[in-house]
Amino acid sequence: MNWHATNGILHPTPPFNFELSREWLKIVSEQDEDIMFGNHSIAKGTSVNRQAILFRLKSVGTIENPRLKFLLLSENPIYENTRLIVLDRISQFLSLYDNLNYFYRIGKNDTHFYPVLQKLYGYHPVKFLTLFENACWAVLQQNNTIESARHMKRRMLHHFGTVIQMRQIRIHIFPEPEDLAFANYFDICNQLNDELKAESLQHLGRAFSDVSESFLVQSPYQTVFEWLIKIRGMSAWAAKYILLNGLGRTEHALLADKNLINSAGRCYGKLIYTGLATIAEQYGEWQGYWSRYLNIAA
Repeated sequence: MNWHATNGILHPTPPFNFELSREWLKIVSEQDEDIMFGNHSIAKGTSVNRQAILFRLKSVGTIENPRLKFLLLSENPIYENTRLIVLDRISQFLSLYDNLNYFYRIGKNDTHFYPVLQKLYGYHPVKFLTLFENACWAVLQQNNTIESARHMKRRMLHHFGTVIQMRQIRIHIFPEPEDLAFANYFDICNQLNDELKAESLQHLGRAFSDVSESFLVQSPYQTVFEWLIKIRGMSAWAAKYILLNGLGRTEHALLADKNLINSAGRCYGKLIYTGLATIAEQYGEWQGYWSRYLNIAA
């Protein structure tokens, strides 16, 4: 088979430490079949309007002068619009163009947090590759164990997603919204063994099929939050999770999250009893970044 290819160089906003992103992906992707790791590289797949595309990223720069070499491969021609969509997903996935300078200036004046900042210098938070995948994960986590949620996600990946294979590389691609929107409800139930989750995911697929990504990315925080919680089965916690971990909206941290409370306790000790919100407030619109760093450092 002749594969269609396109390649180039991406220039993330420095400082950018690709190895920290790669190591975090190794941790959270354990036993997953939607990513492969090479020497200073990752390979992953995505689907754009039913076209499966494999992409490979390799670091060829430094933390202060970061450069990512990309290669896109597909069985069908990769037209310019499709190429731009994939590159935009990659940039969102790895937060490539986030400017950390202001966040770092605040963190350097926080004596408790500064060691965390030094440990994770150049880390740009990793998100899910698509907003829809992030939204599905948020719903699967609600009132569920992480192990069960991961099992459900793997079932979705295998049954409703697609597979791209090239030589020794075989990668599963998470389904697009339409795959669940128009799937047989009982088929989803059978895969998840959970009627409420199946119903929620189908409504999620329908909602994301009817909305433009630009609306979710560009609209005010509260507008997107209100749109999300109108989706059947979407909790306020899940909506905030999507805003932070899917859209990278760092204005608010998930202050009630048990993992964050525990992570902050290890970092700030008794100071946490003055109130987590009080500590977070000093980070302003960067408190979501602050919370991500705390959780990862833990």
